[in-house]
Amino acid sequence: MTTATTASALNGVSERPPLGDIKLRSVRSVRVYWPVTGETVAALGAGHTEALRDDAAFDSLLQVLRSSPCAGDFGVYSNVFEVGVGVEGFTTEPGAHPAFGSVGDSSLSPTLTVTVHIDAQTPDDEVSRVLGRILDAHPWEVPVVELSAPFDLVHRA
Repeated sequence: MTTATTASALNGVSERPPLGDIKLRSVRSVRVYWPVTGETVAALGAGHTEALRDDAAFDSLLQVLRSSPCAGDFGVYSNVFEVGVGVEGFTTEPGAHPAFGSVGDSSLSPTLTVTVHIDAQTPDDEVSRVLGRILDAHPWEVPVVELSAPFDLVHRA
């Protein structure tokens, strides 16, 4: 059996063969946990997605994503990201300087999970710059940001 190399319009390459009419694109995901106000969560729950632009803390993340061409690049679509609504739970330990809650308290914070994909062939220094800008903009003392190993996204042929 021979292995075909499939490349998307974005130059992401997978060493795996296409799956029929489905092509594969190798990407890494960046998942960021970002605090927002309860009002923003309520507005999102009511279907008012524009509330994300009105949330000052979240707008700083949007600015980072907009200024990072490799983040969310899907060719004819750019700045593509997904948002999930949730809650972050934590206990603030002595020595911390929390943006939310108090030392010794167990807190629950309205939090968005933002996922953006970056082509797996993006140079590490460029990925590092994007991650650095996210960390610099993040309002938490200890931001929670995940960077995945490369994996395949599927797309139409």
